[in-house]
Amino acid sequence: MSWRRSILQVASLALALFMSRGGTALALTSAEICEWAAQKAARESGVPADILGALTLTETGRRLDGVVRPWAWSANAEGEGTWFDDPVSAIAFAEDRVARGRTNIDIGCFQLNYRWHGQNFASIEQMFDPLENARYAASFVHQLYRESGDWRKAAGMFHSRTSVYAQRYLARFDALRAVLKSRGFQGMIDTPETYNSFAAINSSQRKRVRERVMLLGAPLGSQVTGRPGSLAVLASGRSPIERAGVPMIAIEMATPRGSAGGPSLWRRSQPP
Repeated sequence: MSWRRSILQVASLALALFMSRGGTALALTSAEICEWAAQKAARESGVPADILGALTLTETGRRLDGVVRPWAWSANAEGEGTWFDDPVSAIAFAEDRVARGRTNIDIGCFQLNYRWHGQNFASIEQMFDPLENARYAASFVHQLYRESGDWRKAAGMFHSRTSVYAQRYLARFDALRAVLKSRGFQGMIDTPETYNSFAAINSSQRKRVRERVMLLGAPLGSQVTGRPGSLAVLASGRSPIERAGVPMIAIEMATPRGSAGGPSLWRRSQPP
């Protein structure tokens, strides 16, 4: 049995189990998955929600109906970025690159680089899981915060330890973070798309936009960086995955801390 077929079977089973329990939940679109994952990882790790939210927007922000939203099925291979239609296409692309020894590839909601972080995960499928991707990113940011003593500086180091690249990245991060804090995810209207250059394409095509970019987590002074997140959590119904635009798994939306007063970063919206 292929892993693609296995993923679909496990996802269908998880959805059936969820529905049989009569739980109150919301199915997420691809545009909302990273937002949900960032929220949950922030609550679990103690990393500020606006830090993780701005990071996923900076890494994979895609304009949909005028609103910039993070996109889970994103891959950036050596500066060539693509927003894929679905997880199966994204995983197949990344696996093909790695199989050919081209391991410098950023993956998922937080663009974790396989070269530097891949050894911490069981598979590329696991890298693309939005929740595991976000949890790993949160852990990494927390580690950088302990090292630097400042959340904003940690966000810059998440991109690169080389100051000039970190500062360039933070210019975009700061702009997105400011809007996110004042308006929430649904207010990301007049904001730029991702720092990286991505081409929104049909999954059957392989045209990508090339741009020289610094990748995640590079050692100090290096010219490139690189490492990842888990579809294995599908078995427990914790991971929201969709196929061909149809949600495959419904999940419970966590209630944000401090929801009283001020806009919520995570409020529910209609699919874009």
